Amino acid sequence: MNILLTSLIVPSAPSGVRVHYERLASQLRTQGHTVTLVTQDSLRPVVRRVIGVFRRSLGVLFGKQIGIELTQAAEIFFAIDRSAQYDVVNAQDPCSGWAARLALRDQAPVVVTGHFNDHPAEELIHQQGFTGLTARFLHHWYNFLLGRTRFFIGVSDYVRRRSEPWLAPDARHTVVYNGLAMNQSPQAPAPTTPGLRQQFAGRPVILNVGQLEARKNQRYLVQAAAELKRQQTDFALVLVGQGEDETLLRQMIADADLGKHVFLLGYHRDIMTLLRSADLYVHAALRENCPLVLIEAMAAQCPAVALAVGGIPELLADTPDALVLPTAAPSVMAERLQILLSSATKRQELQQRQHNRGEKHFDASVMLRDTLAFFDLARRGASAKSQATTAPSLQPTYPGTLSTKERV
Repeated sequence: MNILLTSLIVPSAPSGVRVHYERLASQLRTQGHTVTLVTQDSLRPVVRRVIGVFRRSLGVLFGKQIGIELTQAAEIFFAIDRSAQYDVVNAQDPCSGWAARLALRDQAPVVVTGHFNDHPAEELIHQQGFTGLTARFLHHWYNFLLGRTRFFIGVSDYVRRRSEPWLAPDARHTVVYNGLAMNQSPQAPAPTTPGLRQQFAGRPVILNVGQLEARKNQRYLVQAAAELKRQQTDFALVLVGQGEDETLLRQMIADADLGKHVFLLGYHRDIMTLLRSADLYVHAALRENCPLVLIEAMAAQCPAVALAVGGIPELLADTPDALVLPTAAPSVMAERLQILLSSATKRQELQQRQHNRGEKHFDASVMLRDTLAFFDLARRGASAKSQATTAPSLQPTYPGTLSTKERV
């Protein structure tokens, strides 16, 4: 197949979405498919400048975020080669999917993959604190985009169910979890990647990876570290990432006298090497869909503990003892961590159950198989709809055929 991938996340972005589509593209190419990636980076500089002027004008008239949302669609629209013949489009967000439909005039089915944690408008409103006209616009805009999505992949059943009420009446949807090679041989560490066990010799290492922001909830982990320090003094909590909470986290670490226990490592691209050198991974995000880092932990055979939010209970379904209620006090998380840190046997047993689940549900081969199956369904569905439109008397529509929302 000739496949077009579109995304608002550019290849240089420190994002799980970027990691997902890069891995998917690589897998598809390995299977002999042709894959073209289009992001805003694909836009010609002169067109980018013209759209930038338009964006600033919209921002003055209606607000900055409204200008951004509308012109992002324009950037993807003009970045797509409209003379190319694609068999299917896989958009990594509703906006680039809508832009692809317009650019290609529905000549190829557009499959939207939902990476957002809840409703995409609510996510932006919650993160940025939008109110008034901007908040209302975002709700209408994303409802409009989702309502024109006919083929939808949720990377968890949680987001599939959350999105279903907003999809087109005849939409087909399924779940394809993020995936990566579960049994790949470890690569030699990159020269710039620190060896956590060497850097924190003699102490068990707890790792967390994510943008330093309120949603990722590293503040909770610092509080848990303060509780853990009362029970165990020989640990290192390593926070990997950058973001707006960095100054606040440093102040919290200083105030709780955790300078010898909690460390900010900054941004690192080679997460697998870090996971392989950690004793335990902990995830505390308050809103999540299908965090890729938990699947990476399974592949790296690093046992993981997480708050039970969004799609995380699906990922860790075989290890309910690794889930902590999102309303639990930091002391509860600290106790869970202490139990695991004090027993290598418990960590090994937890890691084995999580890895076994990863092999069954989250291997790259499973992701590729299920993605291609849905691409084929989308192509058949688009072809059937086209035939029904051009020759309705010869192609009758039967009840349930491409007209009922269903999980494939």
